Amino acid sequence: MIFPYGEWVLLFLTLLTWTEKRDSRRFFLILTIAWLLGKGAEIGLAVTVPWHWNLARLAVMMVFWVWALQRTKRRFIPLFFTTIIVGAETLFVVNEPGVFPYVSWLFAVVLISVAWLTTKSYWGTAAALTGSALLNLAFVRFTYDGIIRYVDLPSEFVWNLGVGLFTVWSGLGLGRQFFTERKLQAADAEFGPSNSGGNYEQLEERKLP
Repeated sequence: MIFPYGEWVLLFLTLLTWTEKRDSRRFFLILTIAWLLGKGAEIGLAVTVPWHWNLARLAVMMVFWVWALQRTKRRFIPLFFTTIIVGAETLFVVNEPGVFPYVSWLFAVVLISVAWLTTKSYWGTAAALTGSALLNLAFVRFTYDGIIRYVDLPSEFVWNLGVGLFTVWSGLGLGRQFFTERKLQAADAEFGPSNSGGNYEQLEERKLP
């Protein structure tokens, strides 16, 4: 197992949001509780080789998926296309292992692009990517049976890439929001109060209760 970057990022964001009393602190607290419950179940249940079900990560992904589904209108079509792409990657890796270097990154770029193009929103992309990853676990279990000796479900690559992607995306949104507000404040100070403050795009985390 490589260094658990995803877990440390989740812990850091939970502590940060509660320390600064941000609107998203409840969201990250729910994710942390889900991870703890999943970890407790993982320790209490016997996990047999070759299928190492990381229940802590699965719990976080399921909660995140439900949260994202509640905040997007486009659900079925993006999930359908991303599930097909993830399934194609699984079949390609099984039938042609090692043919192309960085095949996981190649499919990841295609997957993220399709998810974004079919949803055009943060939560829509999150719902499509997380949902397809969860559905693909059953396909991996069936496809890899009798072929491999050990596999992490979900894989380290999928988990760390997902956490990194949505963390960076949210961070860029924060930066954009910060500079937008600074420009509006500068404009108000120079020209007087205006109503332009309500026109900019709201930060994603402010949609979190």
